[in-house]
Amino acid sequence: MTNHKTMKRFVMASAICLVAAACLAISGKGSGSLQQPAAQQPSNDDIIALRQAIRQGGLRAAAKLKGHYVAEYNPHWDWGQFSFETLNKNSAAVVVGRFTKKLDPRLLEGLAIYTDYEFTVDELVKGDIKQTEPIVVTLPGGRIDFEDGTSAELTTPSFEHPLIGRAYTLFLMREAALPSVFFLAGGPQGMFDIEDSAAVRSRGLPQQPTVIETKGKNRESFLKDVRELARKWPKPGKCC
Repeated sequence: MTNHKTMKRFVMASAICLVAAACLAISGKGSGSLQQPAAQQPSNDDIIALRQAIRQGGLRAAAKLKGHYVAEYNPHWDWGQFSFETLNKNSAAVVVGRFTKKLDPRLLEGLAIYTDYEFTVDELVKGDIKQTEPIVVTLPGGRIDFEDGTSAELTTPSFEHPLIGRAYTLFLMREAALPSVFFLAGGPQGMFDIEDSAAVRSRGLPQQPTVIETKGKNRESFLKDVRELARKWPKPGKCC
């Protein structure tokens, strides 16, 4: 199931983030936490040039201007606050398994960097996926090195990327523009670390309903709920 509107939201959110980060750029690095002496602050001309570069040429232009451009990106959805049931309902696929390999980053429409990961499916709870083959899940954040020696990087301090070999449950969606890969349904709230059998850990924000509803659950209880909801909503959903 696909929804091209979601891809546009990814890119628009990233564009807003980058333009805002341009105002905080210091020596090519954008971060709200950076503090430098006044003498080292960028001039208004520098800020305007960087903002124009991002608007006109995206991350590639920002990298060309600064050499190495870094900005923080918040990948959490503020337009899609799902309950645990609606997350299940709207997911194209729900899988249990392990990330087995970090692959290459990709540049989405010039403005967003995502990093691909290989994921081995141990249990297909919902969806149409061949369990005999690993799938590719792409996650927000990463670094792109361009042919001219410049680079651009989007860091995600509020979203921790997965550990290779660790067990996760993923709620996934597909995009028409990238049919060979999966995205997290609902952003980071669609990813749950289940390696610790005593306590499931969501990668969403503490105030999100999915996080609140699953807080304190052990792995067995969590997976029981996931399977029951998949039986209730067996058809692939369209998020969002």
